[in-house]
Amino acid sequence: MKDLIQLQKKIAPEIIDITEKRYSILRTLEFNQPIGRRALAVMLNKSERWVRSELDVLKEQGLIDIQTSGMSVTEEGKNIINHFRSFIAELRGITSLAQEIKEALQVKEVLIVPGNTEEDWETLKDIAKIAFEYIEQHIQDQNIIAVSGGYSVLAVADNAVKLKAKDITVVPARGGIKADLERQANIVAAKLANNIGGSYHLLHLPDNISEDMLNSMISDPDINKVIEYIRHANIFIFGLSSLESISRKRNFTAEEMTELKRLKVKAEAFGCYFDEDGNIVHKTGSIGIRPEDLKNIELAISIGGGASKAEPIILVNKGRSNSVIVTDEAAAHEILKILEGGLSNGN
Repeated sequence: MKDLIQLQKKIAPEIIDITEKRYSILRTLEFNQPIGRRALAVMLNKSERWVRSELDVLKEQGLIDIQTSGMSVTEEGKNIINHFRSFIAELRGITSLAQEIKEALQVKEVLIVPGNTEEDWETLKDIAKIAFEYIEQHIQDQNIIAVSGGYSVLAVADNAVKLKAKDITVVPARGGIKADLERQANIVAAKLANNIGGSYHLLHLPDNISEDMLNSMISDPDINKVIEYIRHANIFIFGLSSLESISRKRNFTAEEMTELKRLKVKAEAFGCYFDEDGNIVHKTGSIGIRPEDLKNIELAISIGGGASKAEPIILVNKGRSNSVIVTDEAAAHEILKILEGGLSNGN
């Protein structure tokens, strides 16, 4: 495919340009259907006249359906989107970029989608879809999936469909935190389980409780059962953040921020705080996934895009042979920039 693309670029570069534009239209339609022509033009930042002419071509090819309620992508159109994702990735050099990052970080797999989540929120849906497709390919009967909270993992749950694998159990990787209810781990676990046709168990405990209270509550059969599921998870799906991002979400006090900066914290994931060398230097909460559990998990899948996620992706995943990184083009290029310049020079 790579050679064919290079030939097309030389002999008919306009074909590549048209292909990318029509792929973008189909992708935007799929995520927002049913949608009107005017609204689509605004989303694409194109004139309504230009959009109309392109839609006529797509309709003639049977890729979209136009009704009074709005436009939508046909099944054939959805197949085109799925097949062209790898073409667009190759076109932009994303395939080789993923391999370069995989080798540099020594992780199991790197999956990259075109785009920039920080500029186009729909890119997160692409990340979520490709992450779920990877899970779909690797999950086995009776597997246990643990999930963190957050918008990125919630997007995976939202884009999940019924699995062929049987007897799948989904559990939250952590207890509750002070966050919007819709993106707490319990809610994400329940939504994912319902969409894939699995079962779920919830952890009705705050994320931060004293050791004495934990020892008292862990004797409860229901709580202990969920913790055992978490300890034996086969797949772990989680989001990650920079210190700046997590401090805004958690509303840290000045004292807490001073301590985290003293520890040289640069990233956070699943309640663990990583310093500039990728070491875990602080942990919040005593419930759920522990750092020592990570090595026993078959697939630890981190979800997140945008350049600001580049350093957290490196620090949380580097050297973990079971890590699967699912991100976007913007983060991937920033990851390489940091790796080439050294982390200390990339900050």
